[in-house]
Amino acid sequence: MTATNARGHLSSETIDLLLLSALASSEANEAKAHLDDCSLCKQRWLELNEDSQKFKQYVFARTLPQVEARLSESRPGFFERFKLQLLLPALGVATAAALALTFAAGPGTQTEDDIYIGVKGLEPTFEVFAQREAGASFAVKANTALRPKDKLRFVVTPGQAKYVLVASVDGKGTFSVYHPFGAAESEKLTGQVPRRLELGSTVELDDTMGTEKLVVVLSDAPVKAEAVKAALLTSPAAPKLEGARVLTREFVKVAP
Repeated sequence: MTATNARGHLSSETIDLLLLSALASSEANEAKAHLDDCSLCKQRWLELNEDSQKFKQYVFARTLPQVEARLSESRPGFFERFKLQLLLPALGVATAAALALTFAAGPGTQTEDDIYIGVKGLEPTFEVFAQREAGASFAVKANTALRPKDKLRFVVTPGQAKYVLVASVDGKGTFSVYHPFGAAESEKLTGQVPRRLELGSTVELDDTMGTEKLVVVLSDAPVKAEAVKAALLTSPAAPKLEGARVLTREFVKVAP
């Protein structure tokens, strides 16, 4: 196996396997030498390392046991064969599962990059994490009970979107922009996409009780906050905006 593909760059598979220390020494040395000379591949390498660290910090500890148990039951020895314990934080659960299906399907006529899934084509996702006082952060799921003064952080996989806005409608119907905090329109994303991104805003919840709806708007062009507010008023259960992907989540705010 050569480190570079037909286009003269490291393939997605090679970069992932280099991160896992799963290449033969000669292949690893060839790949590292290429990284020293190729700015494009070096940028991809740095971004994959960054994504891996964020995945380990926020998601890996919660998701690996369940996925490992399910796959081990259905295909004994699978994790040992393909080292998916390490692959999961690098690629994410959905991508690793798709990779498993690719290996199970057997050889075909596709090229190396067609067969290998890597981090390409990730579906947009929206994750919320909360921290209570000095405690550890925890994931906010559907109808998770939160409290006033809990602090929220947001992680998105934007897919091919170039802009993001996170908004909220609280238990009294008050609309607020959580990211970029208090802004009039969405924020332009930086770096290569698709990739998982932790957004920069931290939001401390107020004392308005009841169910609160979060909405993230991912788009190719900036979206005005007023347009998001209007969409929520028009269709609270399933807001829609032209040219944008809208994801929603609800949680319940209760008294301490």
